[in-house]
Amino acid sequence: MSLVDHEGSVEYPFSKKTVFHALMDAAPNIEGMELDSADEVSGRVTFKAGVSLASWGENIPVQLIEVAPTRTQMKVMSSPKTGIMFGGAMDLGKNRRNIEKIISAVSSVLAARPSEAEKTTPMGIMSTSDELIKLKSLLDSGVLSQSEFDEQKRRLLSLEPQEDTTPQPIQVESSTEPIRIESGKKDNTVLYLIIAFTIIAIIVAIASAAV
Repeated sequence: MSLVDHEGSVEYPFSKKTVFHALMDAAPNIEGMELDSADEVSGRVTFKAGVSLASWGENIPVQLIEVAPTRTQMKVMSSPKTGIMFGGAMDLGKNRRNIEKIISAVSSVLAARPSEAEKTTPMGIMSTSDELIKLKSLLDSGVLSQSEFDEQKRRLLSLEPQEDTTPQPIQVESSTEPIRIESGKKDNTVLYLIIAFTIIAIIVAIASAAV
């Protein structure tokens, strides 16, 4: 991260997939930014903010990191398109506010959804880490064999329900492809800057010649 980059992060009690879709739902409502690209598989989303009085524009990548099956860290970074040159370091706090806008928007969407950090088991409501500790103690005491421990651990981490012998109605599964969005727009910020500074240089040269 360079001197002019800003970064913010937050951890949510939701799966990576849930946080990604919350980010997609929030994207159209984030003021001053537009979605540039999104890849559900990698968990990487990019926003762009345009030129304003407080900034020459920003690239705002968002990275989702799976900490646990129901815990996801969201990292948001804001990088001026012009770097430290041409006023990139003079953002007047706008870049930091844009990071907070994204975090706030996603938090608002997730606030309406039940937490996924806990799951119901026959023994009551326990967190994933509590379940793992309990399974390890049963393994150490000889109650569970290594193969039984591995199977229970696999089911726990993948959030697979225990086998249900109750007949279930046949359901037709719909296949959904992971979301991937790529922007076809070309970023002309650098071109605009070159034109602006060329015009300024011409005006200065004309003024100097007139003197």
